[in-house]
This record gives sequence, structure tokens and C-alpha cells, in this order.
Amino acid sequence: MNKLSDRRRQARLDLDSINSFFRQCDVAASSSDQDMDITILDISPQGMKFSLNCEMDTDSINQDDEIFFRGCIFNDSIGFLSSQKAVTVWQKDSLFGVKFTPALDIDTKTLADMMK
Repeated sequence: MNKLSDRRRQARLDLDSINSFFRQCDVAASSSDQDMDITILDISPQGMKFSLNCEMDTDSINQDDEIFFRGCIFNDSIGFLSSQKAVTVWQKDSLFGVKFTPALDIDTKTLADMMK
């Protein structure tokens, strides 16, 4: 079974309609000793795409790094994703795709409701 294609088939919620301030997280990567600020671009229960807020941090995250979410503001839901872990599956410049480990314990409809 190709798990990569299964992850990509998940319904993703594009967050362009939410002000970028309300899509911010502080994260740490297993290969770095610093915290980084990110902006969530899209999300599903299986993973997310994000951009680093500071392009100088691009080398601080590597493929297969474990990412630890220290805290997020998600459409005014402070604490969302706090203590969540993920693994980096791809990178292009300052854009990253991660797979949550484990997957979020909420479904796509609940995520969509959080955006209202």
C-alpha cells in the first residue's frame, strides 16, 4: 500500500481566508536547537503545509525531521496543536509539508468548523 498517496488524498482545508496572524505556530525541529515561527497554509487531520516566517530558518528543518508544535493560534483557538508532533515529508524553499504523528483526533468537518 502506498501510504504517501493516501496522505495526499485527504481533504485539505486551504486557510487563505484567515488572516495570517491567526495561523501562527511556534515549532522546534529535531535537527535544530532553536524555535521557529511558521504560518499554516493548509491543514488536514493527516498533516499540513506551512511556510517559515523567516527565510533564514530554512536550513533549520530537514526532511524526516520530527517537528514539535509548542503552541499555535488557529483562528483564535489558542493552544490548538500544542504538543502535537509531525514528520517533515517534503520541502521547497521555505515551504514544508508534514505528516502528523499521530494523526489529529478530529475530522475535516471539525477543522472546517474551527475556521468559522
